[in-house]
Amino acid sequence: GLLEEHGADGVRYWAASGRPGTDTAFDTGQMRVGRRLSIKLLNASKFVLANPEPRGDVFEAVDKGLLTMVGRLVREATQDLEAYNYASVLQKSESLFWFFCDNYLELVKSRRYGDQGAAAAGSANSALLNALSALLRLFAPYLPFVTEEVWSWWRPGSVHAAAWPTAAELFDVAGGEDDEAARALALAAAVLGEIRKKKSEEQRPL
Repeated sequence: GLLEEHGADGVRYWAASGRPGTDTAFDTGQMRVGRRLSIKLLNASKFVLANPEPRGDVFEAVDKGLLTMVGRLVREATQDLEAYNYASVLQKSESLFWFFCDNYLELVKSRRYGDQGAAAAGSANSALLNALSALLRLFAPYLPFVTEEVWSWWRPGSVHAAAWPTAAELFDVAGGEDDEAARALALAAAVLGEIRKKKSEEQRPL
């Protein structure tokens, strides 16, 4: 019944959220969070993969910032998993994924459709596809079914047989780890948040 209601990935999310050495309470609320995360991963992936062309060099600051953030996450996640801190990896990956959905996707939505020219769209698409590839592999041990489904849409083989991501593969696409670009993306997201807050306060339409 739990699997039918929350999905296997939702139940696994709850199980993986318990830290080593601590008692884990039975919590269907956590399973619902896992199901919501799985559905969001499906929907965000559909958006990323719906219009993957053109592709080009990554030169926009927020795109470099995203790849820097994901590369740093991969580096930390790898270290945490080597130390058996698997729950920490799930928490960090989930946090960056929601930032990706709530902020980065909104910031680049019009640009990736070509509103600012082909080169700017290519920069966004390259960043989106490389970030998604790494995030799917990070989530694969925790959400094995949804990540396998999304992987099958655009990559051969199984995500569970794919190479673990490396920070270097993200930094190489971005032209190096770029702290200034990461700060630029964080600032852009903060401004976007203030705009949303003001819009809500004044009850203005989208």
